[in-house]
Amino acid sequence: MDIPDQAATSGKQVLATATYALFLPSLVHMKQKPAAWVHPRPGVTIDEIVLHGTESNVSQVNSLDYLASKNGDMHSCHYWIGRDVGLLYALSSEDMMTAHAGNPDKTPGAQDHNPRSIGIEMYQRDPAVLRAKKLPVDFTDWQYDTVSQPVYDICHRRNIKRAKVVAYGAIHPQRGDPQGFDWTRFNGLLDHISFRLSGLLGSDFRIE
Repeated sequence: MDIPDQAATSGKQVLATATYALFLPSLVHMKQKPAAWVHPRPGVTIDEIVLHGTESNVSQVNSLDYLASKNGDMHSCHYWIGRDVGLLYALSSEDMMTAHAGNPDKTPGAQDHNPRSIGIEMYQRDPAVLRAKKLPVDFTDWQYDTVSQPVYDICHRRNIKRAKVVAYGAIHPQRGDPQGFDWTRFNGLLDHISFRLSGLLGSDFRIE
């Protein structure tokens, strides 16, 4: 490759990086909080993203601290999104396995999806408590806008199909989370990112 070719390639990379930052701004400001419970993956291809609602009885701070700690459940995830603007954390490298979508209760018919999946937890108060107080079981604008960004990025980088972005409740018959999650809104946000980035950077940036 000669110097003009190198310059053109470098220019395209700069453009792609700048455009990514424009349309995926939350990723630029993502914070790190390394989790204690991470494990090597057993040579399985990562082909799935699992979305969760934490269904917590504790504060956002305590929820994040729990998932990063050496907790007794050996439970963690790859990404955590709080309800308030700015709360997005990476807890584990995607190349490592975390216990977020397994079958700890040995429920018949449920499979362990931990080896093949990346887990994203969205903070949410216990839906039963919210319903008892006649409060909505929901997620915030920040959570919708933010969860769509790492999901797009992961799907693009790892060539994961949209159909493989699932709720934990869809792969485990006794889990219902993320309860109250608006999948139509979420998919619309994914469509918007995919359409804009593929229009600016080329068809390779479209996720299907």
